[in-house]
Amino acid sequence: MGPAARGAARVALAAAVVLSAIALSERTGTTAAHTAAPWGALRSVAVPAGSDPARRVLPARTTEPFRMVGVTWSDARAALGGTAKIRTRSATTGRWSPWRDLELDVHAPESGPEHADGGLRGGTQPLWVGPSDGVQARITGAKLPAGLRVDLVDPDAGAKESAPAPAGAATAAGQPDIVPRSGWGADESMVVDPPTYTTDTKAVFVHHTAGTNDYTCAESASIIRGIFVYHVQSNGWNDIGYNFLVDKCGTVFEGRAGGVDKPVYGAHTYGFNTDTSGVAVLGDYNTATAPQAVRDSVAKLAAWKLGLYGINPSGTVVMAAGANNGKYTQGQLVTLNRISGHRDGYPTECPGENLYGDLPAIRTLATAANSPAPTGDMNRDGHADLAAGVPKATANGLAAAGQVTVVPGARSASYAGNKAVITQESDGVPGGSEAGDGFGSAAAYGDFDHDGYQDLVVASPGEEVTAGASDEGALSLLRGTANGLAGQAGMVNEPSGVRASAARFGAALATGDFDGDGGDDILAVAPGAARAWAIDGANRAFSAPVQLASDGGALSDTDIATGDFDRDGYEDAALTFRTAGGATPLVVLRGSATGLRTDAPAVLDGAGGRALASADLNGDGYADLAVGRPDVGDGGEVSTFHGSADGLTTTGAPVVGRAEIPGGESGDRLGASLAVGDTDGDGYADLLAGAPGEDVGTATDAGAALLLHGGLDGVTATGAAVYDTDLAGVPGAAETDDRLGSAVALADLTGDGRPDLVFGADGENAGDGTVLTLNGGPDGVVPESGAYYGPTALGTSAAAGIGGVLAK
Repeated sequence: MGPAARGAARVALAAAVVLSAIALSERTGTTAAHTAAPWGALRSVAVPAGSDPARRVLPARTTEPFRMVGVTWSDARAALGGTAKIRTRSATTGRWSPWRDLELDVHAPESGPEHADGGLRGGTQPLWVGPSDGVQARITGAKLPAGLRVDLVDPDAGAKESAPAPAGAATAAGQPDIVPRSGWGADESMVVDPPTYTTDTKAVFVHHTAGTNDYTCAESASIIRGIFVYHVQSNGWNDIGYNFLVDKCGTVFEGRAGGVDKPVYGAHTYGFNTDTSGVAVLGDYNTATAPQAVRDSVAKLAAWKLGLYGINPSGTVVMAAGANNGKYTQGQLVTLNRISGHRDGYPTECPGENLYGDLPAIRTLATAANSPAPTGDMNRDGHADLAAGVPKATANGLAAAGQVTVVPGARSASYAGNKAVITQESDGVPGGSEAGDGFGSAAAYGDFDHDGYQDLVVASPGEEVTAGASDEGALSLLRGTANGLAGQAGMVNEPSGVRASAARFGAALATGDFDGDGGDDILAVAPGAARAWAIDGANRAFSAPVQLASDGGALSDTDIATGDFDRDGYEDAALTFRTAGGATPLVVLRGSATGLRTDAPAVLDGAGGRALASADLNGDGYADLAVGRPDVGDGGEVSTFHGSADGLTTTGAPVVGRAEIPGGESGDRLGASLAVGDTDGDGYADLLAGAPGEDVGTATDAGAALLLHGGLDGVTATGAAVYDTDLAGVPGAAETDDRLGSAVALADLTGDGRPDLVFGADGENAGDGTVLTLNGGPDGVVPESGAYYGPTALGTSAAAGIGGVLAK
């Protein structure tokens, strides 16, 4: 669309009228966009001979009614380089106001639809003056730009009555009430081009609109209409520049069109409009103090908007400047707070000294608005994060060096756009990648340093620690921060006196607060040496080892679960494994004030299996234990042991076999993986059990997972739900050897207080593997919410077997 057509489309103003263009240049200011305005365009005031060329004056004159005023000029890239002062006459009292400065920090967007027809104009910030019918202007500068004019806006001319109203039902968890564009009376016919979208929202810039604080909140809609008209008709932009606006009563308004939950490209912070969102507070916060309602609303809005992309609002981000803007050069890398002020990205006083001083408190409020998920929230943004170990991945060109990919949880689904791919080549991660290290063979969450951020411990059982040795094994501790995982916590190895090749230390691990100090500790198995170690999370001190097999042979199929089985305030641990002779014992270690009692293990012969999980399945306050036995019975089974004051009991707890649930077949391998969480909010933990050998239709070993509900008597087959990729609504399709359920997890990835379902399928696409998530909610699991995370989403090499390891 060319300039004439675009201008003609903007002639019919239904919501407001620009009383444009009292011209101050030597040229006629008439444009197609303004020919229908009541004032039309006037010739500029002649500059008398001998007058100062750096000064332009508009004598006082009577005008049609207006409520907002600004000064614009022809070249959007030109700076005024001086001052623009106006005074106005009240239409109510007939008195002239004092002279007031117009703010000069507006700049054209660096890209976007505003550039479509070259009709952009430079300008000041518009100033709300209330009902007025007269204006006078003085403009000074060393070299004044051409085409200067005063633009008078009457936002209520022809406007339909509109009352601010909440946007209605939230479109995503945590969304604050937002008055839609229809609520403030946007004339959508003025917006010619569709919205432009960026990739995501990495930061929020806070602005003020300057001007006056002497408005009533009943006038907020009118003020926003005025800004809208000024941005479109005076500046030549496609739409209002800000993504959101907030008035002094704390009401949040939708700004630029395109969807409040979408990454809409705005025109708010020249140089940093890409992948950011701009929120403007109505008023001048150089002179006024922001009310608490403003601070609360900005904080909630920023927390929600950043939360759509798994971002902690108290963190920082490195962004490249998109233009030379007088503060930064194009391409310059700048570290910005996730919630920044306009002045952080552009040379301006905006958002005013007082509101800028409030930003640290707003960041704190925004972070507090997100209640951290109980497990796995490594950046403390209110969502559990998805951590997938990929030990077969090629790293630094080395086969099976391994990696862990962390995808931050977000409001609707884990957001792969902000994934972190972590290898032993990553900054701060101890060691270095070597072929066969298997970094990511096991991973577990835990807060080791008591800072409220979940950390991650990652195993590399193929690690060479001693020169000439092989497969001794190691653990890497990665710290959670507001910006996600960082390294620098160090590597943990078995003590040098017992370290040996083929021990594969860390091949199985779990975390728990074994000593009751409020921080997590680690239990790790070296299956090649048939021993386990408890490690203090704070100082990394080792307990005495537990010898797990008297015959000294290597162990296989090792798993660990932790929980307070006796409710004494110290978490306990249960270990299962298969000995060289084929036995599957269950070993239980009790927690104490000094940590796990590795000197007094309790051994339950034949009670073990392949997978373990622990939670309160029967609601009595004691942690219970579930044991998955995929090779037992007709299709596998899950056996449970209930906690008590004496620890785990071996009688009375139910066993659920695959044959008890419709669709079961021999070879389904129910219990190959387990996860626990209260999916229905009834106070009883439920059990998600993988069955990777499940046949679905004609697809052999396509895999499935079964959700078994907890209750007064523990888990039951009654009401069990079966999830596979042929389930109605779930995207994708069941294929032979997908092995859905090779790993499972239950975690609140969306931050709505209900666990979401996570399924690994390590055989997908001939061994590439994938992870599938389904959102949980108050009405149950939502199959249509399914999202896949394959090699591209997780940043792995082909045939890496994604979905075999999920952190727990």
